[in-house]
Amino acid sequence: MYIRCKQIYFEDGVKDGYLVVEGKKIVGFLDKCANVEDYIDYSDYRIIPGIFDTHNHATHGYSPAGLKGGEKEVLGYLKGLASSGVTNVFPTIEYHKGTDSYHRLVEMSKRENDGATILGIHSEDTERLGHRVGENGIEIGERPIDMELVRDTWEQSEGMLKLCGIAPELPGADEAIAYLTSKGVRVAFMHSECNYEQAMEAFRKGVSVSTHTANVMRGIHHRRMGGLGACLLDPDLNTEIICDFLHISPEMIELMMRVKQNDDKWMMISDNVSVAGAPEGKYRPSDPESERYHIVTPEGFCLDPNGRLSGSTKPVLFGMKNLVTKLNKPLEKVIRMASLNPCRTYGFDKEKGSILLGKDADLVVIDDDYNCIATYANGRKVYDCKVDTDLFNEEFLKEYRMED
Repeated sequence: MYIRCKQIYFEDGVKDGYLVVEGKKIVGFLDKCANVEDYIDYSDYRIIPGIFDTHNHATHGYSPAGLKGGEKEVLGYLKGLASSGVTNVFPTIEYHKGTDSYHRLVEMSKRENDGATILGIHSEDTERLGHRVGENGIEIGERPIDMELVRDTWEQSEGMLKLCGIAPELPGADEAIAYLTSKGVRVAFMHSECNYEQAMEAFRKGVSVSTHTANVMRGIHHRRMGGLGACLLDPDLNTEIICDFLHISPEMIELMMRVKQNDDKWMMISDNVSVAGAPEGKYRPSDPESERYHIVTPEGFCLDPNGRLSGSTKPVLFGMKNLVTKLNKPLEKVIRMASLNPCRTYGFDKEKGSILLGKDADLVVIDDDYNCIATYANGRKVYDCKVDTDLFNEEFLKEYRMED
C-alpha cells in the first residue's frame, strides 16, 4: 500500500512523498518524484503518528468496562477513539470482583479490531485506591490501601496492568507501591493531598507518573510548593497533562512547561468520560442517587448545573490544536507529547510512537483545523470520516439524555 502526502511527520522531520506500508509495518518511503500509479492520496492533509491515550475512561457513550454491552460496547469505545486519531490506548477502568471486564480487555487486545489497539490497562481506582472528594476536589481523612484489592487487580489483569494510581499519603501506600513496581507496573501520583516533601519522597519510593498533573493535587503557593511543585521540579517524573484549556488554563500550561523543560516527560491525555462526543444537551448522572445532571455545551464541554467543569470531553487531538495554534508550540514537539513520549514511558517505542521505517503503521490523517480525516492502526484503516458517521452510542442517549 502506498500513501501519498505532502506533509508526513517522520520522527526525523517532515517529508513530501509516499509511505510504503506492508502488513502492519512502514517498510519504505519514496520521495515526491517517484512514479507511483496506485496510491491513497492525502496530498491536501497532514499525516502524523497515531495518538497513544494512556488515560481514557470512556467516549461516545461507550465504556471499556463493557458492563452493559459486553464486547460490542468495547468495540464501540475503540471505534470512537479511532475517530479522534487514537491508535493505541490504556482503557482506564476499575476492577470489580465478579465482573469479566479485565478478562474481556485482555482477550480483545490479542486480536485485530476496527478501532484503537489496547496496549494495557490503567487502574485509576477512584473509590478504593485513594480518591477523596470534598472541598477543592479532595476530602480530609484517610482510607487505607486495600492490598488484597491491589493484588487481585494485578492478577485479574493477566499482566496487562501497566499503570495504577495511588494517593501516596494513605496508610499502606508504601507496600502497594513496592508490590506494583515489582510487577513492572508504573505507579501514578493520584488524587493526593501530599505536600512537596511527601510527594518527593513518594517519587523516590517508586511513583513515576503524575495523574492529570495540576488537577486534584495541592497547588503551588509562594510559601508552599505542594504536590504540583514536586511534579514540576522532579526531572524524572512522567507528567500527564490535559490541554483542553479548562482543566488547566493556557497561562498555567505555559508556566508548567517553562519550569519542566524536559520535553520527553510530558504526556498528553484526554481523561475522557462517557459524554465525550455527545450532542449538546442535559444528561443524567450514572449514579441514580445523584441529583447533579451534566450539561454538554455547544462547544462540547461538560459542566454541572453550577457551571463548573464536570468531566473531560475533548480528545487529545483537540489539545494538540490548542498547544500549536494558541500557545505556538511546534507541532513536532506536540506530536511527541501525544505519541512517542507515552510509548517510551511504557516500553512500546521500538514498535510504535513515531513514523519511522520498521515501526508499526499507526497513522492519523488530519486537516488544517485538526479534524481527523482517517486513522490507520497497525496498517489497517480503522476510521474514515466519509464512511464512519454517527458513531455515538444510541442506547446511551436513550438512557441518559434528558428532555430540555
